[in-house]
Amino acid sequence: MAAERKDLVHALGQSLRAIDDDYKEEMRELRGLFEEARKEAEKDEPDRVKLKALLADAAEMVKTFAGLDPVWQGVQRVAKLFGFL
Repeated sequence: MAAERKDLVHALGQSLRAIDDDYKEEMRELRGLFEEARKEAEKDEPDRVKLKALLADAAEMVKTFAGLDPVWQGVQRVAKLFGFL
């Protein structure tokens, strides 16, 4: 896995842990998007279009959850570094 995607996978993993620690049912759909994005980013040749779409969908959902704003900002910074957003 390329080093750049490793950072994205790590950021998504942190987001999943934050969701699991602080939320349960409320965040099930967002967690699903993060999990799918993490799995796609882990692939040797991820589908960049799919990954970009997953992260964009997650961005829209996160806007409604102000408590996760710092976590999402971290994911966005890493994703933007690699052109996913």
